[in-house]
Amino acid sequence: MSDEVKSPAQELQKMDDLSVSGEVKTGDIFAAQKIIADISSGIYRSPAAALKELISNAYDADAKRVTITTDPPKFRTLTIEDNGSGMTIGAFLDVLKHIGGSRKRAQKEQSEVFNRQYIGRIGIGLLAVSQLGTRFYVSSSVRGSATKFLAEINLDPFHKDDTALRIMAGDPDKVHLGAIRYVDDIPEREDAQYTVITVPDAKEGLISEFTGLVRRAVGAMEVLDVANTRIETFFDIVAKVQAANRADLVLDGYYYMLWELGLLCPLNYIGKDPFSAPGRNIDGEPPPLPYVDNFEVIVDGISLRRPQYFPNPVAIGYYSPDPKVYSLHVEEVVADRRLALTGYIYTQQPRIQPEEFKGVHIRIRNVGIGLYDKSWLGYPFDEGLKFGQVTGEIIVTEGLESALNIDRDSFRETDVHYQVMRAYVWNTLRNVVFPDFKRRQKELRESRREKAQNAAEQSFRVAVTELPGATSNADSEDIVRFDDIAGRLNVSTEELTRLVTDFELSVDAARRFKRILLALAASEVVTAFSSSDLLPLYRAIAAGVY
Repeated sequence: MSDEVKSPAQELQKMDDLSVSGEVKTGDIFAAQKIIADISSGIYRSPAAALKELISNAYDADAKRVTITTDPPKFRTLTIEDNGSGMTIGAFLDVLKHIGGSRKRAQKEQSEVFNRQYIGRIGIGLLAVSQLGTRFYVSSSVRGSATKFLAEINLDPFHKDDTALRIMAGDPDKVHLGAIRYVDDIPEREDAQYTVITVPDAKEGLISEFTGLVRRAVGAMEVLDVANTRIETFFDIVAKVQAANRADLVLDGYYYMLWELGLLCPLNYIGKDPFSAPGRNIDGEPPPLPYVDNFEVIVDGISLRRPQYFPNPVAIGYYSPDPKVYSLHVEEVVADRRLALTGYIYTQQPRIQPEEFKGVHIRIRNVGIGLYDKSWLGYPFDEGLKFGQVTGEIIVTEGLESALNIDRDSFRETDVHYQVMRAYVWNTLRNVVFPDFKRRQKELRESRREKAQNAAEQSFRVAVTELPGATSNADSEDIVRFDDIAGRLNVSTEELTRLVTDFELSVDAARRFKRILLALAASEVVTAFSSSDLLPLYRAIAAGVY
């Protein structure tokens, strides 16, 4: 869109009176009663989760860019604009007739331009906007139409229990959610295509969430807060969070929303993959992970990315086995439906940071479903501290959608695809990851002990060579043999060997015994004593090193 033409967002922000654009038409918005129990109190747990649904709709519409402005730090007006294929007023009205459904999938599963697998639900997406503000504008144009429409949506009844839950007379299956006022056939350039949603009066609860009013009221202080700090890149957020115990303790509500959006949306990682942070080797072979072409999300000038960036600083320099990644892969037909997934499990000591990354994150068609599940889908075994040292992502490319609840933030656990996925994850943890974790830890301990023994052996050899009676082979590999030292100790080899047998000395104890005897022999302090005097001494030493 050229610079001299006002953007749809700018036009919408100034259009308080629809009548200036043409004839105003009106209508009511209904939803099936069967879904009201799920959505009447709000279907999204956070602003980011609501915005994710709108971004998903833009992705489905073959948008290359989604631009969101939030008017920080006041947050009075929010705008979500994309350059996707847009909608006609007829298609938009059809969406309002099917709240809770997904009209996009009535005909096909992929978008026309980029062949993207559909991931959003337009009707539910509009209800997502109502959690940002009860009144909002929608404007859209389809390339080649030379017109656009402008609609004002008022879902205030949706947020009033006495109205939203009232069954409309004459049709017990419908519930009144709100009203629409719109003007269509507004002139527009033929090459224009877009959809713009503007929320002119953001909810007070949303504003307080972004600005952290409640957090500050109880004394919580963030490292990054939008009122005092403006970042230049998304990596500034990632860098702060990567070294933190919890993301929500270092980010205010606004920056946490950006971080969470990066986690949920179909975006590329901040690095080439989740394992791109410098500072330490990562064992294992990372799986091929989806790459997103021709799509970006920009919020207030910040281009978002997926925030996983391992290893954490806490793991760099920590004495432990190197972090390791285990690949996940499933392709099978379950109950006549295909299930295909890829992903990884990543282990790191002493812990995974931030806390929000502990557990497993599930993505369907590369869109995050909720946040990380710290229970690993209800893993039924106690693994102690190791549970805080594993993280993972599962990217489902086919299947599992039937298990999604209407909030698109959780799953129906009785679904057979969900159960197969859960069993696979549990089996991988139980029989691959945690046993390998223990094996590598044991190998590291043994290697450390061997290095310490070798260092001690070398120090001992050096010390012995400095004694007055040291022999020429005192610094050789095999310096402690009874045959070499028995004569200088005034006893026989057989007598020394018998002491080892009598006290049942272990290999390590016998090695210590021989070292002490060698030091006595090299020091020449026992040469003046007889065998009968020395044997009790040697017996006492053997007993002492047992």
